[in-house]
Amino acid sequence: MFYRIALLLAAAGLLASLGSCSQRSEKEKNYSENRLQMERSAQAMLAEARAHLAASRTDSAAAVVQRMRKQCYLALDARREGILLMDSIDLLRARQSLALTDSLLRAGDSTATTADFEEACAKVHFYERKIKHDKSQP
Repeated sequence: MFYRIALLLAAAGLLASLGSCSQRSEKEKNYSENRLQMERSAQAMLAEARAHLAASRTDSAAAVVQRMRKQCYLALDARREGILLMDSIDLLRARQSLALTDSLLRAGDSTATTADFEEACAKVHFYERKIKHDKSQP
């Protein structure tokens, strides 16, 4: 008698767990479909941001990447690409700042100092190293 009750309880537990597995897989299926849709949307946004970057419109490029991060929160692959793209945007900004500071120093403009130039050089070096590091990550 005890074994029959234990067997019935075990069977009931197995059926309950199978039911929850089918629900979980449905959730996972929906999650996967949503993620794939967000990945496609995010890739389109990244392409737009890259076009802005190619035209040296860093503010527009950064805004698109930020929008992608918020709207496509499940697009993990695209978000990783977005990190590299933001690094590239920041590197371009740092290089532009370095070029401006250099030209001001050469012109003898008192608004730029050698400390500003050294800081701009350090930023360029930092973003170059960061991109190299981020590309080496899986």
